Amino acid sequence: MTDQTVRCDRCANRYPATEEGCPRCRSIRRTNAVIVALLVMLVILALVGWVGTLVLA
Repeated sequence: MTDQTVRCDRCANRYPATEEGCPRCRSIRRTNAVIVALLVMLVILALVGWVGTLVLA
């Protein structure tokens, strides 16, 4: 019986050949997307707060 796993080029993780891509890399990309979304929301919140203080002052 042959081994039906593939080694990821980026992280060298072995995963089943039936999957679309490396589950570890997909998880990392998903985490990075969440971090970027949170940073964008933080920047928007900071800008709104700054404009709010200018309006109230």
